[in-house]
Amino acid sequence: MYFDIGSNIGKWALANIDQCDKIVSVEASPYTYQRLVNNCKHDRIVLLNYAVCNNDGKDITFYHADADVLSTINKEWLTSESSRFHNYTFTEIVCKTITIDQLIAEHGKPEMIKIDVEGGEYECITSLTQKVDVLCFEWASEVNDITFKCLDYLATLGFTEFYVQFGDEYAYRPTAYGTMDSAKEQLSNSVPKEHWGMLWCR
Repeated sequence: MYFDIGSNIGKWALANIDQCDKIVSVEASPYTYQRLVNNCKHDRIVLLNYAVCNNDGKDITFYHADADVLSTINKEWLTSESSRFHNYTFTEIVCKTITIDQLIAEHGKPEMIKIDVEGGEYECITSLTQKVDVLCFEWASEVNDITFKCLDYLATLGFTEFYVQFGDEYAYRPTAYGTMDSAKEQLSNSVPKEHWGMLWCR
């Protein structure tokens, strides 16, 4: 079983469902969630409408971008001049929240967790308090500070090997991992507002 957190309209889930017995796909925006329901019809994909973050189960302000793949709980993702997406318009809405720990309690422990939440990675990842076999999350070069915080937190859970993927080919799997230091060095050498991808952790 996999968790697909930040599912958007379900392209990652559909590309990976043949690799596991079930995928729990979670999308925060109620507007995007309706597109997910319409697009991702599969009897082994469970669809949920939550923002996954460490917010004590309370509702959270969510910034639904006109380009819905950019929607986020991190307002600076859409407003900071250091972000490649600072000129996109958005609407403030309220979303329900759930933690990764709660998802595990309700659905079981996944073999892999994929996280693509547009600048909200740290709040999402810190809602997990146990190691899973594999976790991958999106990184963007201009927010390396967020990525480094995520890596440091994951190390406290027992993750020791890392791989920096450029781009987000949906069915990609690394064949070799390295150290955290090597991952941070690669990220530090990335070009702000240009490079991005997925960071694999195990």
